[in-house]
Amino acid sequence: MIKLIQTYFKIASAIAPRMAGNQAFELFQRPLNKKIRQKEMAFFRVAKMFKIKHYLEDIQCYELGNPDGQLVLLVHGWESNAASMSAIGLKLAEAGHHVILFNLPAHGFSKLKKANIKICKEVLLEVINHLNPKQPFSIVSHSFGSAVTAYALSKTTHKVDQLIFLTSPNKITQIFEDYASFIKLSKKALNQLCHKAENLLHEPLEGISADSFHKKIRYNRLLLIHDTNDKIIPKANSIAIYNQWPKSELHFIENTGHYKMLWDKKTLDRISKQFSDNKDENQDKSLYALAF
Repeated sequence: MIKLIQTYFKIASAIAPRMAGNQAFELFQRPLNKKIRQKEMAFFRVAKMFKIKHYLEDIQCYELGNPDGQLVLLVHGWESNAASMSAIGLKLAEAGHHVILFNLPAHGFSKLKKANIKICKEVLLEVINHLNPKQPFSIVSHSFGSAVTAYALSKTTHKVDQLIFLTSPNKITQIFEDYASFIKLSKKALNQLCHKAENLLHEPLEGISADSFHKKIRYNRLLLIHDTNDKIIPKANSIAIYNQWPKSELHFIENTGHYKMLWDKKTLDRISKQFSDNKDENQDKSLYALAF
């Protein structure tokens, strides 16, 4: 199938680059593998499900943990679903957090066929606005979900406590360039694809870059976790973000894989440590305030 797609776009780019760019943009928005893994299905049986109204379709949300605990949102990646984050969610729930997971459009049990960073950003903001947190909340995100998170938070004044990116793309222009190279799209066709994207987003693509979003986001801490040998998103993306974001930390792991990291014990322990360290820090501040 991949060979056929590459051959088609190589020929179409040469004959009709505008048409090829339009078609490539449509294909780019379609998750091709929405399969829910067997080990993920158990999550949907134990989590409390609720829905949030949205003009596209109801947002499928799932709740774990103590409703009075600190709010933590989990945002999954492309061609994945809420349950892919369930090992993290269950661990945080056991620690007393109020955990909310949800399926992005065209993912999980969604009936939609297309999604993009604009639609996913809108859905994340809809979830946040529905929950209406009165205190700073936290977000743990994976891969494409990290790009969605950064983009969404750059459009809101909500304050975030802990941000944890389990890998993250950086520049959207680089994503499109890598995609064009993979499907054998010509330069002219790529330009048309980018033109379509800018019309959809109503802003220049150059400005959509995770390493610059920190200027618009109110946050306390950012932790980036990245496998040094990640074959889906190179570690250079997280390094670029780390280099630009104040109050950030970069933690490398090895031999876990892009998806398997979500179930890796060391990764789960590092996420837990980030929250427990912050809790201890806040307690120390409270004791200091009481002393004076």
